[in-house]
Amino acid sequence: MSPLAIWLAGLTLVAFLLLRALRGGFVRRYTLFYIYLGFVLVTSSFLLVIYLARPNDYQRLYWYAEFPGVALGCGIVWEIYRGSFRRFPGAARVARSVLFFVFAVVLSKFLVDTWNGAAWWPAGAVLELERNLRAAQAVILGGLVMVISIYRIPLGQNLWGMMLGYGLFIGTNVITLALRVLLGDAFQDAWHYLQPLSYNAMLCIWCITLGSYKPVPIPKTEPSIEQDYQVLVAATSKGLAQARTYVRKAMRS
Repeated sequence: MSPLAIWLAGLTLVAFLLLRALRGGFVRRYTLFYIYLGFVLVTSSFLLVIYLARPNDYQRLYWYAEFPGVALGCGIVWEIYRGSFRRFPGAARVARSVLFFVFAVVLSKFLVDTWNGAAWWPAGAVLELERNLRAAQAVILGGLVMVISIYRIPLGQNLWGMMLGYGLFIGTNVITLALRVLLGDAFQDAWHYLQPLSYNAMLCIWCITLGSYKPVPIPKTEPSIEQDYQVLVAATSKGLAQARTYVRKAMRS
């Protein structure tokens, strides 16, 4: 299959996902997810026209479009976390803090490296940012899978499909991006095939699992994650209070 055929297949799958969500009226259920898909549809269609009409400008424009695409992809991870912890506000606050911290660190490194000229803009800097963000997303999704497994939190078909598809894409990307940075141009041809193929595989999973809105089922036995969060908060508050007491005593002595 040619790269152009893979590209057109991906565009068709994205358009199919958006059309089905619009017709089903459940776009607002996963707003960030469908904003990302809408962005992909618009930019990929534009880049396809550039690729066919002005191929010399394609590579430069591709990297400029890749930056907001990678950033919006973080919204999918947040969508999965938000849906998973919707019924657990304490755990949701912890998850939100962890996500913002991790993404802030990665983006800060990207901005510092770009400012200092550590990577040339746009291709080198964006490639480095994408590799770091994909690695962070892989770790975060792996942690989510562990929490869900330990506490047996039900997700429902939509969230499971979203996580399975994006997890497959992220895992493949972490490997291919690392090889792209390590091997350079020698891996370029393989990268041009592996990345869009893994992306289309993700879209196929989403087409199967996001055909209609499936709410998260209510578990028969309530998970103890919120109780454990309250215990953690109480223990942390107690530890901080003891630390303040020790500091005051040390200052008076």
